[in-house]
Amino acid sequence: MCPLDRKLILALSAALAAGVASLTAAASAATATPGLVPIEVDGAELVYFQAKPLEDPTGGPKFQGSDFIHPLKTPSGFVVTESQPGDHPHHFGLWWPWKFAQQEGGKRALYWELQRGQGRIETRAHERIPGGLIAESVYLDRTGSGEPTVALNETTRIQASPTVAVGRANGYVLHIAINQTVAGDAPVTINQYRYSGFALRGASAWNRNTSHILTSEGADRDAANFTQARWVRVEGEAGEGRTAGVLMMSHPENHNHPEKLRTWDKQHDGMIFINFNTVADASWVLQPEQTYQRQYGLFVYDGTLADTEAEYLWQRYAQP
Repeated sequence: MCPLDRKLILALSAALAAGVASLTAAASAATATPGLVPIEVDGAELVYFQAKPLEDPTGGPKFQGSDFIHPLKTPSGFVVTESQPGDHPHHFGLWWPWKFAQQEGGKRALYWELQRGQGRIETRAHERIPGGLIAESVYLDRTGSGEPTVALNETTRIQASPTVAVGRANGYVLHIAINQTVAGDAPVTINQYRYSGFALRGASAWNRNTSHILTSEGADRDAANFTQARWVRVEGEAGEGRTAGVLMMSHPENHNHPEKLRTWDKQHDGMIFINFNTVADASWVLQPEQTYQRQYGLFVYDGTLADTEAEYLWQRYAQP
C-alpha cells in the first residue's frame, strides 16, 4: 500500500468550529446504524465504514449490503456520497464489488445487484488501526442449491491522512487497498462487463446543473464514459455558496491501469456515478494461492481544486 506522503501535507488545517458542531449532530445519527464504524480525521468523524450487513435497508433484507463507505464527509461536514438512492437502491456510497465472478466449474454469480440473490459481499470482522481500519470480508456465492460458498476472501485497509491545504482546497487523502484471494482450489474469473469494481455514487445534491466532472485526460461529463483515466475530479455545490469535491485516483500498479471509466452523462439528470473498471475490456482470472491488490486514493475536500493541483496530487499518490 502507498504510505501517506508527508510531502503532500502542505499545512495542517485549524479545526473548523462551525463544522464541528454540525459534525457532532450528524455523527450521532450515523453511529445509530448498527455496524457503522467511524474513522476520525483531525478529531472529527468524517469516514464511516459499514462493517456488518445492514439490518434495516431500504427495500428489505435482500439489500443487506456491507463492505462500503457512507457517509463520506469533507472537513466541514458536507456528505459527498449517497447510499441506496431511489433509482439504484443497490448503490452504497463508495463501494467496490465485482459485477460478476465465476468459480471454475460453477455458475456465474452476480454480486453488484445483490437483490438478485446470486451473490453478496459480507464483512465479518474489522480491527482499528491508526487513522483507519482493516476489514475482512467474503464473496458469498449463492447460485448453488445448498448453502452459500465462499468464492473470494477480501482484506481491505482504509486509512485517512490529516487535513491538508492544496491551493484553495482543504481536505484529506483517504487510502484504500483491497486485497483478494481465491477461497478454494480452483481459479475464479472476474467476468468482463461495462461496470464493475471501484465506484462512487455522489452527493444527492449533485446533478448535471450543480456539479462538474473532469478526468486526467481532459474528458468532461459528456465525454468521460468508457475512457481511460488516472484520476477523476468531481466538484459541486455544497450549500450557502460553498463548493466541495472528491478527487478519485487509481494507482499505477492496478490491473489494466489506466482503468476505463463508467460514468453517467445524461442518465438520471446527470447524477454522479463514477466507476474505475479494471475488467471493462477483458475478464481477469484470479489463481489460488495468490494475492491480488487494487489501490485507490481519494482527496475529499471543501473548496475548489485546479486541474494542475489534481495532477500534482495523483503524482504524489502514485510515487512508491
